Amino acid sequence: MQSNTPQHTDKEIHAKLFSSSMFMLITRMSIKSLGLISTVILARLLVPEDFGLVAIAMAIYAFIELFGAFGLGTVLIQKQEKSVDDYNTAWTFKVLFGLVTCIALIGLSWPAADFYDDQRLVPLVQTIGLLGLISGFANIGVIDFQKDLDFKKEFKFQLLPKIFSFTITISLAFYLQSYWALVLGTLSFQLAIVALSYLMHPFRPRFSLVSFSSLFSFSKWLLLNNIVFFLNNKMTELLIGRLISARAIGLYSMANEISTLPTTELAAPINRASFPVYSKFANKLEELKRAYLNTLAMTFSLTAAASVGIFIVADLFVINVLGEKWIETIELMQWVALSSIFLGLGTNNGYIYLACGKPKYSFFFGLTRAIIFLTALVYLVDIYGLLGAGYAMFFTAIIMLALTQTGILFFLKLNPFLILKRIVRPSMGCLAMWSTNVYLLRPNLVEEGLFALFASVALGGVVYLVTILLLWRVFGHEEDVENVIWKTIKNKF
Repeated sequence: MQSNTPQHTDKEIHAKLFSSSMFMLITRMSIKSLGLISTVILARLLVPEDFGLVAIAMAIYAFIELFGAFGLGTVLIQKQEKSVDDYNTAWTFKVLFGLVTCIALIGLSWPAADFYDDQRLVPLVQTIGLLGLISGFANIGVIDFQKDLDFKKEFKFQLLPKIFSFTITISLAFYLQSYWALVLGTLSFQLAIVALSYLMHPFRPRFSLVSFSSLFSFSKWLLLNNIVFFLNNKMTELLIGRLISARAIGLYSMANEISTLPTTELAAPINRASFPVYSKFANKLEELKRAYLNTLAMTFSLTAAASVGIFIVADLFVINVLGEKWIETIELMQWVALSSIFLGLGTNNGYIYLACGKPKYSFFFGLTRAIIFLTALVYLVDIYGLLGAGYAMFFTAIIMLALTQTGILFFLKLNPFLILKRIVRPSMGCLAMWSTNVYLLRPNLVEEGLFALFASVALGGVVYLVTILLLWRVFGHEEDVENVIWKTIKNKF
């Protein structure tokens, strides 16, 4: 499977990093806009317990998925050459493990229902098992969209299935008024992905395990990384369900989904676009440093502003958009949003290690985070109830920021001042945004309805942009993200 993609110079790759990041960001924001609209509608139609039941079933599914989470797509991107055997082997493994996942979930459905004392989980978990079976058949060839930096096709591939599932989910929610709308909507999304993967890419996979040993020698660390990802994310829902209730999981999942938008929907697509670029610079330390700092600046500029914004308007959003039955999520949402500010700085680090063929470093940092977080979670939930989950996330984020940034400084031989230069303007912008809302706007609002929400968002956005642009004009540097944006706009128009 030889690549026909033209080779790029280092300068062109750096330029591609910005354009690809923006394209992936637009892609993800388009998808998440549909997801957010869907979440708001579903929050009005369903109750927290419905979300909690589905969260338990999806967490069990994620646990089984761990045993096959070798990150084969990541391996194919990290390897610069293309091989038909590699692609066929990756696809074959996904198909076989998808079948295993389906059978395992059918078998686990009864013990899970007994463990949580809710027999509704039996058909729910069994239906979720079909996800693994369906997803395994997706065309592995679509990994080329990322590998070859072809993000226009990646945009279509991600957006079209979401539009399809959005329509199905909302229609079913109005008709069924139950958690089954969420489950069937998820299945429709996966079916659309499989169909579109064959329509958009000419590669036709065949059953083969020829490249098993070469692919899995790197993948063992990716498997371990996925295990710690599960511990840091999905394990929370399983523990809350056991320690409190299914309703508490629903409240937590809603607060977590909204408040982690900056890291999941802003940082993640930029990191996804940056990974192929990092891989190309794996043996060029100075170019890798430059790419990392530019990505860090771009990521933090967006995630910090969004996190502080969510913290400011959490009460207005919950009351006016989600509704009164979600009012318990306000304070939790704010603590998770604060955590996202610090997590946003470290989301990029793991991709550096992966691109350089050092996935074990990501694993060790992830495992450390899981140990700290789960220990704090059990202890603080016992004392403070559901709000303890927010405290645990914030406490963990602060500690991990110090550890992960120290690690990346040593790994890239970076001067700490270079990172500080990239984050000082966004930090000042966030401070200005928070102070104008708290001390200027909110005390003068007559009533806190939808107008107050829109006014807070609008004022915060304007103040943030004006602040960082003014500081850039005064203290700007050639490598600053604002300068890159300005040059790109000038080149286009």
